[in-house]
Amino acid sequence: MGAPVSDTFDLVVVGSGAAGLTAALAALDQGMRVVVVEADVLIGGATALSEGMIWVPNNPDALTLEDAPSTDTEEEAALTYLRATSGNFFDQERARTYIRMAPRTLAFAEKAAGLRFALNRYSRDYNPEAEGATLGRRALNPLPASMRGMDRKLFGRLRQPLGTTMVLKGLSIASQDAGDYLNFGRSPAAFARVSSHVLRYAADRLAGWPRGTRLANGNVIVAQLAEGIRLKGGSILTEWPVERLLRRGDGVTGVAGRQGEIHAKKGVILASGGFNASHASRAMLVGSHSHVAIPAESDIRPLDELVAETGAALARDVSQPVLWAPASVVPSSIERSGPWPHFGDRAKPGVICLGPDGTRFANEAQIYHDFVPAMIAATGAHPEGAHCWIITDHRSMRRYGLGPIGPFPARLGPYLRAGYLKTGRTPDDLAKAINLPPRAVRDSIARFNGFAKAGKDSDFGRGESAYDRGNGDSSHSPNPTLGALEQAPFYAIRIVPGDIGCFLGLRVDSNARVLDGNGSVVPGLWAAGSAAAPVTGGTYPAAGLTIGQAMTFGYVAACDACSESPEVRARP
Repeated sequence: MGAPVSDTFDLVVVGSGAAGLTAALAALDQGMRVVVVEADVLIGGATALSEGMIWVPNNPDALTLEDAPSTDTEEEAALTYLRATSGNFFDQERARTYIRMAPRTLAFAEKAAGLRFALNRYSRDYNPEAEGATLGRRALNPLPASMRGMDRKLFGRLRQPLGTTMVLKGLSIASQDAGDYLNFGRSPAAFARVSSHVLRYAADRLAGWPRGTRLANGNVIVAQLAEGIRLKGGSILTEWPVERLLRRGDGVTGVAGRQGEIHAKKGVILASGGFNASHASRAMLVGSHSHVAIPAESDIRPLDELVAETGAALARDVSQPVLWAPASVVPSSIERSGPWPHFGDRAKPGVICLGPDGTRFANEAQIYHDFVPAMIAATGAHPEGAHCWIITDHRSMRRYGLGPIGPFPARLGPYLRAGYLKTGRTPDDLAKAINLPPRAVRDSIARFNGFAKAGKDSDFGRGESAYDRGNGDSSHSPNPTLGALEQAPFYAIRIVPGDIGCFLGLRVDSNARVLDGNGSVVPGLWAAGSAAAPVTGGTYPAAGLTIGQAMTFGYVAACDACSESPEVRARP
């Protein structure tokens, strides 16, 4: 979609993920004339592909719990937890702003866009032994919503979810629905609910919609924010890559690209993704080893080059450059194709990960962001680059599934024929199929089976953490995450390093204003989402922190850009 050769708005927002859309809607709500420019042909960025969880201490659902602490106590507990899990790169001032403003951002999104979130009572902070950690109090999932009333043209411009999170080439599976789809063949109630989704999907397709209108996860966040922007008169321009920032004196006054120039009376909010949004920058961040980018890189100008003339400073002192996730790629010959991040399957009983030498190298159940660096350290020198194989037996495969493959009655044949899933009648046969040393594989499985029966992983401590156990199977004993691999045939999927976000971003203050090398504000320039450095400085201690920070600081940036205190905007 083209843009005018030259136009003037009050505010220009670069990027159409959660940060940019929240910022644009907040500015529109304050009476500003706003345009969002997006380099891609589709709207939604990484948010559209995500689960959509947000981390919000003192959220309304948590406050209604019988044992809910006071808001001041919870604010301090959340801050203590972030401080304890962020290492030496923690930004306490911004973290406090995030914790204080996140509930207000949530209230705004619900009021202005109709978004609804529900507390995930099973989501625990990732370091449950750390001071201030909680279970089921801070992470929320977006509720699925029907978008049949959405403008059809705008609906068609939304980025679709990952193919691995849809069925029937267009029916979205909400994270809340996962249990129903996994138990479709075993539970009459699950069968009824899934059937209702399928019937609704069929009606949508018959009515001419390009996919199902019951949207979920990060996709519904994008859809409802984008529709809110449309209803308030805002513009979202796609295929509009920004090539430089316009300046007058020391201040930023707009953006320019091959589509033309757009001037901004208030300034520019950068919410265009971090260094991982650019192919060249991402390669610099993650190295030359085999890597799965979720989402895929774009041919855009790297963030550091874009802001170079403004003097904006980059926060390079991070413990990890990206938000890691072990990943595999489902071939296009399979209906649910595309990248798959392996979040929870590594912790299920009867599942282990083996490196190219046929041995375990880490606690498979640990946080995904920590598992990948362990994989790189152990296997990065291999000629094929860092990689490992996630392995299970038939009993575990049919009970829990593996990666995008669901439990029984999911069909294994398409994955086997595509070469995505490897199999063998014995551990030795499987080792030969995946080119690992048979004796090492056989010995590794036998050693792990002994740990499983004893209920204690003497090599890597798997299952000792409450986080590990929470991702296992509570009905399995003596350890919910340790199970023997004994029932043939055996299966394996190759996984490599992947990332789902960036931790290397612009230095910003608590109002999301971009800072220069001296710590002074760059006039007219704000940053949110992955374009800004996270408050945790390269760690990822809780589900929902990425989108939670994105939406919160997008809202804060808009309020500051409109010269009105976020606290004032938060009042009824």
